[in-house]
Amino acid sequence: MFLIPNTIDYFKELLAFTLFSLIFYALSLLLKNRLRQIFTIIALAILFALLIIKLSFYSHYGVKINASALFVILETNGVEASEFFVNYFNKTVIVLLIAGIIGFTISVYLFKAFLNCNFEMSVIFKILSVFYIIGSLLVINFKFSHENIILSSVKTFKDYKITKSNLKENLAKPLSNNIVVKPIGDKEKTYVVIIGESTSRWHMQLYGYARETNPKLTEIKNELLIFNNVIASNVHTLRALEKSLTLSDFKSPNRIDNASIVQMANAAGFETFWISNQKPVGFYESIPTIISSAAKHKTYVNTQESSDVVLDENLLPHINKALNNTAKQKLIFIHLMGTHSTYNKRYPKDFDVFKEATNENLKAKKVINEYDNAILYNDFVVREIIESVKSKNQNSYVVYFSDHGDEVYDTFDFVGHNEFHGTKPMYEVPFIVWFSKQYKQSFPELFSLENITNRPYILEDFIHSFSDISKITFNRFNEEKSIFNSNFKEKKRLIKKGEDYDKR
Repeated sequence: MFLIPNTIDYFKELLAFTLFSLIFYALSLLLKNRLRQIFTIIALAILFALLIIKLSFYSHYGVKINASALFVILETNGVEASEFFVNYFNKTVIVLLIAGIIGFTISVYLFKAFLNCNFEMSVIFKILSVFYIIGSLLVINFKFSHENIILSSVKTFKDYKITKSNLKENLAKPLSNNIVVKPIGDKEKTYVVIIGESTSRWHMQLYGYARETNPKLTEIKNELLIFNNVIASNVHTLRALEKSLTLSDFKSPNRIDNASIVQMANAAGFETFWISNQKPVGFYESIPTIISSAAKHKTYVNTQESSDVVLDENLLPHINKALNNTAKQKLIFIHLMGTHSTYNKRYPKDFDVFKEATNENLKAKKVINEYDNAILYNDFVVREIIESVKSKNQNSYVVYFSDHGDEVYDTFDFVGHNEFHGTKPMYEVPFIVWFSKQYKQSFPELFSLENITNRPYILEDFIHSFSDISKITFNRFNEEKSIFNSNFKEKKRLIKKGEDYDKR
């Protein structure tokens, strides 16, 4: 099924593709015989490949390929790419591939006479062809650059490299010159930040979902602060975590004076740990890897480029090792695989619980069941981490949130996430905090705040909330951006290109 979201966009795509195709044709006219044959066949292959990619993307997402999608591709490792291919290699893609091969074959046959002819163009015709090529390239560059997949890919790759370069320069070092942090003293404390993946609160029992997907956390519900109105800043990991874990935000997405929560914790005097089930590399290095490289201790349990499944429970021994470290002040960052697609690879057989129909569509039923099973397993893992921290009987907290959510047939016939659609399940994420008795006794003012869990919040401000509950004082702290502060102020939660989330 093809969803054309905007007729004007469709015709712009068509016009841009036609201009691009004619450029190849004009170039071939300037070449001689054998060289023309080789060039034309290569050009036709490229054009049909681009056509198949564009139409396949339209088929699945209902939108054209955009910068958001290309950023995701650049952050994707080999295993994730293969899982994506398996998930979305459907009948439509097969039909498009067959149609593309047939179309390419017919085109080569029709061009056979042109390829074999031996003619010499006049000088005037060559000059006109050159002018056409230059003119068309200028038109595409200035008017249709977003519609041309090659130009948009080049621009996105340049933006991506700049982003990565800025992040590496600012965030890879243990300490940052961009913030001034006061030491925390020598009292014993252990704080834990759990970063989930692709988990929407729309499928969580704690947030009113009909299925019992959070039995473990529900058992300790009275010990938790469950925030009901928290959204991700973006619906793909790169931008979402860049904003959640650093000073970057909507107004300043590529700060040259950036700093991360890991660097802040280091400067305050914490022994820092980064324990991850995410692969440490994407196209060549992922954003979370850069941020995590500032930690004093780094553990990645998922390092093999194979299809072997590494479940989040494999993090638990490493978490317990960190908790047993002799340092008096510890800050442990845990990056889960969470409910990242492919959902049925995120949980063991014991958690294959949900099997009944929740949707008339058989494919939707299967995917929803798998996603809910992944949520159920995620519930188990988060509870295990909380219990491990609780057993240490220290001044401690555990914060859990997800980078973004997924749409799983909740608001329309779609599974996954992309910025264009940006549905509520993609943005609305869990934000849950557990505090030890010692923490509550030390900082009772937090627990006297009224209606705190209903505050509208966007995770681009998390660095301020993190600083607040960790009792880290730094020079760029803004109490109005901390969800835990009595001086918190609601603000416009801007997403995409400046859309107010609360006025959608």
